[in-house]
Order: sequence, then C-alpha cells, then structure tokens
Amino acid sequence: MDRSILLACTLLLFFILTAFESEREGGSIGQYAEEHAVQDMLDIVRGGDHADYHFSTSEDIRVGTFQSSWSYGEAFIDQESDALEQTDEWYAVVYQDDKPVNVMAASRNENGKYAFMGVGFGQDLAVAMDEAGTDAGKLVYEFPTDAWFMIEEDSVYGLNQPAESLIGKEDWSLTRYMEYVHERYSDSEVIMEHGQNTATGGAEALPEKGGSERSGLVYVGLGTLIMAVVVMSYRMMRRRSSESYKV
Repeated sequence: MDRSILLACTLLLFFILTAFESEREGGSIGQYAEEHAVQDMLDIVRGGDHADYHFSTSEDIRVGTFQSSWSYGEAFIDQESDALEQTDEWYAVVYQDDKPVNVMAASRNENGKYAFMGVGFGQDLAVAMDEAGTDAGKLVYEFPTDAWFMIEEDSVYGLNQPAESLIGKEDWSLTRYMEYVHERYSDSEVIMEHGQNTATGGAEALPEKGGSERSGLVYVGLGTLIMAVVVMSYRMMRRRSSESYKV
C-alpha cells in the first residue's frame, strides 16, 4: 500500500479520535513516551496490517527519544532570520528486535495533553534518524512531498529520498537552503492557489490523482471512518461497564 495513503489513513483516524477523551495521554511528551508510546506501537504490531508499516509480529518493541519538528516562519522564508519555529509535533524512531523499522509521531491535542498522532513515515527515515542521533540538529518536515531535512547549525541535508530528490545527497549550507526555501515559498499567491501550508514547512502541490487512485482514497477514508466508529463504540461500552462496576 502506498505510504502516503497509509499516513493519511493513520492521521485521519487520529483527528477523529482526538475529538474524544484519549485513554493514553501524557502531560508532557516525556510522560507520554514513558507510559504509552510502546503500547501504541504494540497495537500496530498486533494489528492485521502491521506488515504495511514494515513490522513483523515480534513484540520486542522499543521507542527512541522523541525529537521536536521545526517549521519555517515568515522571517525564515523572507531570509531575514535563520531561526526556525518549534512545533508541537514530536517524532521518534520505532525499533523492533533492536532494528529501526519506522517512525511514530505524537502531538499535543485540544486538551493540552500529548497523545499518539500516527506512524508510517518510512523505514528509510527511521534508519536515517537512527544514524543521525537525537542530538544531531533540528528536524524539518515538508508535507505533502514527504521530505525530511536535518538542519545542523550551518549544514542541511536530506533524511529520505523525497528530500534528496529536492536538494540532492550532498550537504547544503544553511544560506543556500534558505535561498531554496525562499524561491519555493516566498510567492504567497502561489501558496494560496495550491493550498500550501508553510506553517509545517511548506510543500508543493499534490499531483492530480487518476480516477482509480481517487477511488482508492475514498475507500480508505470510508474504512477509516468505520474503524473509528468501532473504536469509539468500544470505548463507550468499556466506560459504561467501568461506571456500572463502580456503582
């Protein structure tokens, strides 16, 4: 299954479920990581589609340190400042049998708590983040081109194939990278025309989908909605059972 469809499916389910009280929340990203992150990944491993996320059935799961993602502000795009803006989205490498397999995300929800956001950013990104280490620099994600960059002081490099397709495999200077960002996102009319979101780093417009691919996305959306209803119904039933027990 295409990675973008998997990610869209996971994120859609997340946004639906965050309208309800989450059973796995942390007051800080550290608390969520310590108490809930592994269990959320075990749910994926135990699911029927675990192979789509490059997981086997092994439950030897470990989640690495969560790293914050960063975005371009107006000053960065206009080349007035090299400062990036920190987001409330955090990413960590997921290890299975001590090997980097995928990347999971957590974010702060409407309740101000940190909870699971999604998984499925790719094994190539997991390997690259593992090799870079958690103190390497600042993560920048461009959606929907699925391009990940690492900014280390005056050096910038791509972490996955989509990023390398944009800037190549060689490191860029921060100055050169800022020029690249300025060229891509300084035209506000183009950004508005294509619905680009520079708050998350910006991205070029998605290509037109063929009829069969659009139909596939519709079915994925319907399937995710049904799944969300089932999960929410289960939560409500379990909450009612718990309240009855207390009485």
